[in-house]
Amino acid sequence: MTADEKVRQTPTLSAVQATIDQADAAGRGVGTRTDLAGIADQLQAHIKALLPAGRAHAAQMWRGDTSWYSLTARLDRIQNQIGEGLGEGVLGAHVQVRLLAVDCQWLLERYGSELAR
Repeated sequence: MTADEKVRQTPTLSAVQATIDQADAAGRGVGTRTDLAGIADQLQAHIKALLPAGRAHAAQMWRGDTSWYSLTARLDRIQNQIGEGLGEGVLGAHVQVRLLAVDCQWLLERYGSELAR
């Protein structure tokens, strides 16, 4: 992958936050499953861009520490969550989008500065 391709694929902080805000708004309204699927795809892409920074942070920690265990467990759960489908019906899609938005916000707050690098 060239440097230009990486820049195009790396989301900006504002783009990630806008997607999270869009997910929050969809959760308060009546979104179609198609709308929610689009938001879920965007959130998954943002999470995939942020996860390596979390993994790098965990790699620098002492592996016997409870904070290392808590962090890696959270990152593993997030990794598993992005592999889940939207579930059955609109309610399942709403729940999945909400879970992805929470995980994305958590990663953004902790590792968002890595996107600018």
